[in-house]
Amino acid sequence: MNNSNANKPAKPLLVLAAAALIAAPALSLPSADAAAASATKSAASTAAPAADKAAAASKTATPAAAAKPAANQSAAQKAAAAKAAAADAAAAAKDPFGDILKDPNRAAIITLFENEIVMPAADRKFRPSAEIGRADFTVILGRAMDANGSVFDVKFTDPIPDWAIRYVGGLSAAGVYDGYLVTNAFGPKSPVTRAEAAAMVARAAHLEPVALPSGLGGAGNIPVWARDDVGAAYAAGLIPVTSSGTLNPNKKVTRSEMAAMIAPMYVEGAFLPKEEEPIEEPVEEPVVEPIKIPVETPKETPSETPAGTQTPAAPAGTQTTPAAAPAS
Repeated sequence: MNNSNANKPAKPLLVLAAAALIAAPALSLPSADAAAASATKSAASTAAPAADKAAAASKTATPAAAAKPAANQSAAQKAAAAKAAAADAAAAAKDPFGDILKDPNRAAIITLFENEIVMPAADRKFRPSAEIGRADFTVILGRAMDANGSVFDVKFTDPIPDWAIRYVGGLSAAGVYDGYLVTNAFGPKSPVTRAEAAAMVARAAHLEPVALPSGLGGAGNIPVWARDDVGAAYAAGLIPVTSSGTLNPNKKVTRSEMAAMIAPMYVEGAFLPKEEEPIEEPVEEPVVEPIKIPVETPKETPSETPAGTQTPAAPAGTQTTPAAAPAS
């Protein structure tokens, strides 16, 4: 057995490491430019998210900044609304009714109140949008007409409130209900329609019947008894067309609309009793008699011949009558 390799000395480790290093391929190290580029890229990548965050923050902050003036404006509007509401409340407190300040017929309602035709309730409400019953309407129209009539003119047999019955008598005597209430029932709580109200006011105001314009919307729905009276009311501006463009005659009349019909006629004095025109009697011309002038009859002159004296006779052969002229 050959043991020659085992007796050889081992190579030092340092020499082996150096040899391995020389034999290995060269490693590529980054240059200064590459390092700078890398650093720039890294900075840019770091800065971009920061910029995005700043932009996002800016976008987030803009609505808040815009909302602040809006909030201030809303507060100003609220303050103005509160001030207006306070002014309205103060004005309403001066009104006899607290619920008519914004009503389009407020002036008409005030006119009726000032002339004691309508009275405020305990709660100071007029209820302008509410319907009105036949008894209430009769009392208000009767006050405007001063038609506090007699119970003996009431021909209806159903119960009528004591506070309304004399006005029912007054309107009955004035012919306001003619053709309208033809039965024995008055129906004090029955709601009044626009056509019924307009016709009754026109009759009470002595308006001459007028035919409605042809083609007027809703005219065909007016009861026959009221048609020409509604025409008179329409001509006088008491029943305008509604927002639907028609008269809407069978719609229940509101208390506000009732006031707008009655007040103008009251102011004009149209509800006063109509004076009958005096009948002119023919005037007889006086007969002038001729003046008689007395005529004096001449007296006969007495003859100067003394009494008992005879006129001498003409001689014979003497003619007393002149002879006739000879013929030529």
